[in-house]
Amino acid sequence: MGVAADSVDIVDVTYCEGWDPVRRAAGTAIAEDEARRRDESAEPYAALLSFRGEPKALFQIDWRHGYLGLFLFDAQARRTQEYEYRQLEAGRLRLRRHEQWRLASDTEPEFPARGWRFTLTIRPDGRAFRVLDAGGSLHIGAKVPAEHQAVAKAEFGAWTAYADARVLGLAGPLTLVPAPPPADGSVPGADVSWSAPVPLQPGHLEELFLPGTRLTCGDERVAVIAEPARAGMLHLPTGSVVAGDPCTIDDDLPFTVTVPPGDYSVLISTMRWEGEDREGDTPAAMLRVLDKPAASWELALRPGQDARLLGDGEFYGFGVDTATACFLDASARDTLPKLFEQQQMEGSPWGPDSHSCTVSDPVSGANLIAYPSGRGDGSYPVWIGRDADGAVTCLVADMLVLHDADTLPPTERSATCLSPFAPRVEDRRDAPFTSPGSTIEFIDAQIADIVEFKQELRSRRRN
Repeated sequence: MGVAADSVDIVDVTYCEGWDPVRRAAGTAIAEDEARRRDESAEPYAALLSFRGEPKALFQIDWRHGYLGLFLFDAQARRTQEYEYRQLEAGRLRLRRHEQWRLASDTEPEFPARGWRFTLTIRPDGRAFRVLDAGGSLHIGAKVPAEHQAVAKAEFGAWTAYADARVLGLAGPLTLVPAPPPADGSVPGADVSWSAPVPLQPGHLEELFLPGTRLTCGDERVAVIAEPARAGMLHLPTGSVVAGDPCTIDDDLPFTVTVPPGDYSVLISTMRWEGEDREGDTPAAMLRVLDKPAASWELALRPGQDARLLGDGEFYGFGVDTATACFLDASARDTLPKLFEQQQMEGSPWGPDSHSCTVSDPVSGANLIAYPSGRGDGSYPVWIGRDADGAVTCLVADMLVLHDADTLPPTERSATCLSPFAPRVEDRRDAPFTSPGSTIEFIDAQIADIVEFKQELRSRRRN
């Protein structure tokens, strides 16, 4: 039997540049054909689903970064739920993160810095972490079944594959139709901007080793790069590089990208603050492989790490607990750190300029070159530079001292950051893995569980 026309929920689809949280309305509208073109050419666009004039769901799509974001609205047209999907393989989108807010009043703006918030972050193996911020922060692990970890990547315009009637809070079934144009023929909207969540991007890396480079920081101070300190030659018998704290590096794995075995110079970036006599912190250290400028940068990864899983501004880095970092070959990871600690106990192995120190293994000939880790303890990324042909030119450990600084003229930045997302062709699948509504129900159960657990903890403390 057919479905009566009056029992179908008609959902309007508006293609646009994004969402205006001030007006609580879609940004500048774009034609469906233009949105389709952007989808095919991996350019960003947005799609708004509305029911009887009320916004229900907003999609933000940027396939350059393998990203589809789904936002759900409350009755006051505020985004209160977010689903971040990432394309890690052909034909499917993996749910990387879900975030949900409960606003205190009808007038509170969306995405408040404080208040009730639930976050679910999911790893590709299904392990997950739940965080409930509500009068304190509670962190609990979870296991997400395979059917709720991913959705099939749908054809352009098939939005109900990601947001069915249950997700939109409607009875269904649903019919998607283009949103009607305004009666006066004008195109409503405002200039809005959004961007897909991207990991930490490389700063001005090679410029940190170019004497005379001037960089301005947020506190209006100006950093002046001095001549880099030459720390010596690093002997790499295997070409497998490890970076870390020499006192805690025992379990650190080498990077997946290797270099040809050999001896390579290590340079330590130095700087001073303009108008000040003292030398500044160590901005970076470079392992120079080729005497060529880098045309592109990529984040150095260890086995099991995937840059596509990083959130906005996140990075994989090496940890520092003793204000010291180093480079060494993986073959000497078990011996050189012990020699370094021994020399530290017997007397300072640091040179007169305190920019670096070298510890060598008399048996293997391998050595460790250490340097001060910027402002001290923390986590720091290592970037791999490549030339135009893809050959590794250098590895740079960024101590994040000047990461957010801007170069002053005449310095120009030429290298780009390589995207971890490879272009995909003909990767869509038809069959869904599960209904979006069932995933919503699963997440609701996860929230109820952690809320109940937090209430139990409070009750125990009172007793």
